[in-house]
Amino acid sequence: MRSGQLIYSGLVSITFRELSPRQIVDLVVRADLDGIEWGGDVHVPHGDAARAREVGSMTRQAGLTTPSYGSYYRLGLGEAEPFEEVLEPAGSRGAPMGRGWAGGKGSADADAAYRKKGAADAQRISEMAQQANVKVACEYHGNTLTDMAEAATRLLSEVGHENFGTYWQPLGLPDEQELEAIEPIRPRLAPVHVLHWGTDGRFA
Repeated sequence: MRSGQLIYSGLVSITFRELSPRQIVDLVVRADLDGIEWGGDVHVPHGDAARAREVGSMTRQAGLTTPSYGSYYRLGLGEAEPFEEVLEPAGSRGAPMGRGWAGGKGSADADAAYRKKGAADAQRISEMAQQANVKVACEYHGNTLTDMAEAATRLLSEVGHENFGTYWQPLGLPDEQELEAIEPIRPRLAPVHVLHWGTDGRFA
């Protein structure tokens, strides 16, 4: 990290799912970035505390940070995957934040019961994470309850927990609309995912 720095750059490891953690660390060092958000599907699987400690140590030894743990936990659908399996590697690796997904339906398709279940689960895991000194934030993504600024603001209000926030990423709108969409969620804004679409693929 650079002295006086306010914004930290990093790579989402799932951008290169086919590479090993060591290869990703080396790439990030060469690119002069600050840290890595490790993904919970390939590089640091949910529930694997030993792997989390190994990758966390590798990251720190390279002078990099781990700003968050990119899990695939979905609010309201936790019966299929206990949140403890997400929290364990996040805590073991020293990540101050765990990223999840706000359910599995878009905000326009979610009825009141579905929203209530998602908000209740968010309250539950936010409290669990707080006890472990880990914050919780949801991916800002289509087909979830945080698929646009208005929906994300509504969910944040319904959850009402200080330990719960939201990410932000571009959703394909004109630049001016994308920037305007940040304002309502700015007070609870977590990391920002910056995406690049090109002929050689998408990078985050």
